[in-house]
Amino acid sequence: MNFHLDKLLNFPNITVESCSQQTNEVYLKLCLLNEEVSCPHCEKLSSEIHQDRPILIRDLSIFGQTTYLKVPRRQFYCHDCQCYFTEVLSFADKGRCYTQRYEESIYQQVKLSSIEQVSRVEGLSFDRIQGIFKHQYTQKKKQDRKKLNELASMKLDGKKNFAPFMNSH
Repeated sequence: MNFHLDKLLNFPNITVESCSQQTNEVYLKLCLLNEEVSCPHCEKLSSEIHQDRPILIRDLSIFGQTTYLKVPRRQFYCHDCQCYFTEVLSFADKGRCYTQRYEESIYQQVKLSSIEQVSRVEGLSFDRIQGIFKHQYTQKKKQDRKKLNELASMKLDGKKNFAPFMNSH
């Protein structure tokens, strides 16, 4: 639709099809540009869409207005393994109704103030804000563990690579 909105949104293989506004809310209808996706079961590409049901995902506010993305949730059928699967969105975690960047923003806000304050500012319930915070905290712990494991693996590989030199001295 609009190159500028696509650029601002900054999601790969996605374009803004339309933009509408209601009282203090902006709705961006998205179009997914990739025609094929990889089957998570057999990793073959599939282009056969079984069904498409749009969902609303909350994103960061635009100019102080609550912003929602109308995203097509495409379910594909894979002929190779005869399975149905739902397309993975790069910008939202599975089963979540918020973009990753919105959840990260909530996490950072709570760290600086409180769940109650963020709840009032964002217009979400205490439980929703707490759920987002816990989800982000868990994600960050997983990332930290993964980084530590990678670092430990690199150190072990380094010791193996230097072992012949260590023994020769």
